[in-house]
Amino acid sequence: MRRVVTPLVAAAVAALALAGTAQAIPDQGTPGFDEYLQGLQRNGYNLNPDTAWRVAHQACIGGIPGYIGIELAAQGVIGPGAQDRVFDVARKYACPVQ
Repeated sequence: MRRVVTPLVAAAVAALALAGTAQAIPDQGTPGFDEYLQGLQRNGYNLNPDTAWRVAHQACIGGIPGYIGIELAAQGVIGPGAQDRVFDVARKYACPVQ
């Protein structure tokens, strides 16, 4: 019984610990996300919402798996330091104030 309960308790504790992280960036369709997209557009980045959400996640939280660089290149973010500039804009508009 103890072998079953211990992992369940550990999973519940981890879920509660990560709950704040999950709410760190605005969800798609919310006014905060719309403001973030407008901030990207003001800086010349017209990304689709899915890519913009992944960029915000990568910039604010980090560690998102996938090919974010390829996605950004496909949407016109090309050149030396271009990804860093997009991440800087994402940190400015999407990340919560620490």
